[in-house]
Amino acid sequence: MSNLNLLKGRKNSNKSVVNFIMLGVLWSAVISNSWATNLEAEHKLEAIKQSLIDLAVKSNLQLGSSAYLDSQGVLHESSIISSDADVRGIRVLSYVQEGGIPSAEITADIFSAAQCPGTRPKIRRQAVLRVSADKLNLSHNDRVGDHYLSELLQVAEANFLNSMAGSNDWLVSSEIAYPSEYDHYVSGRSQDNASYRFDITVRHKRLPKDRQTQFVSNSLDATYEMASWVASQIPELDYNKPWPSQDLVYELTLVDRQTNNTIWSDKHVFRYPKVDRGYHKNSIPSSVKFDLKKINSSLVEQVTQDVDCHTDSYRLTVVPGRSDKFKISAGLSAGVAVGDQFLISADANILSQSLSLSGLSELGLAEVESVTRRTATLKYVAGPKPEGMGAISNSVALHF
Repeated sequence: MSNLNLLKGRKNSNKSVVNFIMLGVLWSAVISNSWATNLEAEHKLEAIKQSLIDLAVKSNLQLGSSAYLDSQGVLHESSIISSDADVRGIRVLSYVQEGGIPSAEITADIFSAAQCPGTRPKIRRQAVLRVSADKLNLSHNDRVGDHYLSELLQVAEANFLNSMAGSNDWLVSSEIAYPSEYDHYVSGRSQDNASYRFDITVRHKRLPKDRQTQFVSNSLDATYEMASWVASQIPELDYNKPWPSQDLVYELTLVDRQTNNTIWSDKHVFRYPKVDRGYHKNSIPSSVKFDLKKINSSLVEQVTQDVDCHTDSYRLTVVPGRSDKFKISAGLSAGVAVGDQFLISADANILSQSLSLSGLSELGLAEVESVTRRTATLKYVAGPKPEGMGAISNSVALHF
């Protein structure tokens, strides 16, 4: 009986050893596969860097030189090569090994002029919409017919958002003015981090030339409104004079929210027709709504063509507790999908960065690991990772 128990113990021991060996083999295979994947990603990144250098050399290059004598009479010289070109629509066609050195065949649109050929990557640009009465500090409640300018702005905002609802190029939502940074932190939306902002401004075509004229105009308006109120209290008085027609200016501006620079701007003039005056306010005339729709369609087509050559980049945000993952404010709604890859750079002008050894060494490669309707989580697969809140928030992701 004891011999039988001893035999069973040896079998169990041998089985444990075999299981341990099998576990070690499997673990080694996993480690090896992970190492091979990371090595492949590093090779891809190096190949992309080399191809970007080739692309940069083909672009318009600028050479900047400086020299000075120090206190010892030694001459110091330095030169910087940069490119004023922009790059859009990077696509990696294939990876090959040439003499043991990885290389990549890349196609991209490079441009330095105001017009450029080619098509954008299939990602919708994201923007918020802001409306304002005008930029000259006039009253937000200037009267337009039997409505106020603020009411017309609400109609213009709704019209613009409706016209953008089915756009293949833009994803637009109204801008929210949060009372404080805390409210923004607590109630903020991912679309608040959009790269662009549309500004809609509506104003009278003929503006007062000076403060005195403006004061007289406002005084007349106030007197007329008082007379209208008095007339409404006395039925015997008949106020039949219609509201006069007015020419208004509709201006659309596109702003880069990262730099706060105006990228594009244009305006149209439209007429608010003469309307009958009565005791009750009429709805906004259908002709005005039609004009706004037509103007929006024309301006959006123009701005889309004009920024076709503008490179889109996305600011990185921190994923709590992870140093190898970051978020961008672009998701399924914008056309981003799991598996998409992004170049991570400290400078949106990727060609100029590629001409610098230090800049080139800072380029990273990330892949979309998960995606929601408005955001995407990127996982670093190659290259140095930005460390710290400052470095992360100052880095951008470029889709390719």
